[in-house]
Amino acid sequence: MIFWIWLSTFLTVSVHAVVKQACFECPEVQEITPKFPINTSEIYTFPTRAFTQFPANYACSWIINIPSNYTVIVQLKATIPEGGHVSITQVPLLNQTEKFVEDMEVTRFFVPPSFDIFWYPGSSRDGNFKFSLQFQYSVLN
Repeated sequence: MIFWIWLSTFLTVSVHAVVKQACFECPEVQEITPKFPINTSEIYTFPTRAFTQFPANYACSWIINIPSNYTVIVQLKATIPEGGHVSITQVPLLNQTEKFVEDMEVTRFFVPPSFDIFWYPGSSRDGNFKFSLQFQYSVLN
C-alpha cells in the first residue's frame, strides 16, 4: 500500500513539473512590462535556450508594453513550418499587422503603448522561434 501511495505521489509531481515546463516554453499569453528604472543596455531574449521546440498546434502570444518616452527595437527569427506563421501588430494606434509564413529574420521598431507577437507552428514541431527586445529612451513620444 505504501508503495502505491509513493508511486502515485511521484507520478503526480512528475506530471506537474512537465506541464509547468511546457507552459514556460510557450505561454498562451505572456505580458511583458519593463520595470523602472529601465536599463536600455539590457536585452530581453525568448526563449533563453539556443534551440527550443514548441508543441504542434499550440499558439504562443506576447504583449509587450512600452512606457511613455520609450521605444523598442525587436529582432525576430523564425523557421516556420508549413501551416505555421508569425505575426506582429503595433497596437492600438496603428493596428498594423505584419504576417510571415516563410522562414524569416527581421528587425522592427515599435512605439508606445504596446505591440503583440504571435507564434503558431502549425501541425508540426519542426519550427523554431526566437525574439529579443531592447528598450530605448526617446524624447519624441
